Amino acid sequence: MSTFTIPITRPGARARLSRRARLILIRLGLVVVVLGVWELLWLVHAFPKQVPDPIAVIVAIVRLLIAAVFWNALGQTLFGALIGWLVAAAIGIVLGVAIGTSGFLTRSVEVVLEFGRSFPVIALMPMVVLVIGVNPRMEVFMVALSCCWPILIQAIAGSRRQDQALVDMSRVFRISRARRFRRVTIPGALPFITTGLRVALSIALLVDVGVGVLSQTPGIGRNISLSQDAGRWDVAFAYILLIGLVGWGVNWLVRLIERRALRWARQEA
Repeated sequence: MSTFTIPITRPGARARLSRRARLILIRLGLVVVVLGVWELLWLVHAFPKQVPDPIAVIVAIVRLLIAAVFWNALGQTLFGALIGWLVAAAIGIVLGVAIGTSGFLTRSVEVVLEFGRSFPVIALMPMVVLVIGVNPRMEVFMVALSCCWPILIQAIAGSRRQDQALVDMSRVFRISRARRFRRVTIPGALPFITTGLRVALSIALLVDVGVGVLSQTPGIGRNISLSQDAGRWDVAFAYILLIGLVGWGVNWLVRLIERRALRWARQEA
């Protein structure tokens, strides 16, 4: 006698799928509305002449996606942004944890941190160009300097935020400082550090493109500047939209990795 099993779909999963589908449709509809308004305003000449037709921008995007020049520029931009981000991560995490675990250091550098987080790093570019020159090292330096602050501040905040119950328990059981640092301080700081890394990665792409526009180092920024100089505003807008999509994709990927790697933190919250 054979038995048959009837698949049962949980109402909760079905509701989540329905909400996700509606959210995707709403986002796609919003994109269509924005493109429609853009096209309408362009037709009535409400924009300056530098703003191209959105249809021309879409055509330029398709052409760039099948052109080697775009992928070469994207690779150069991603490489510079990634190297600068990694340098900032190494410096920011080490210094942030060291400062956050020391009350004396936290009080000593508070003024410097407040000044550094609000200082426009791009204003230092002329001086950096004079010292380092226009080369990939300058690009990496500017990216690292810009990304260091959010990572540093988040690492300090995470190191200072400790579960008092775990701290008291480690003291009661006379756990060594080194072991408490590995088992209490670092796990407690990880959610903050990963947030800082994710924010800094978006900053790295923006700064790398901006540096390319100003210094003409190879990459997306230089191609945007060259397109503007040639009067190809549709290509310039296509580059801008494509690097925005790349930034959105990178942020989504990092957020996905963060959610899976720190699932235990959400469960404890």
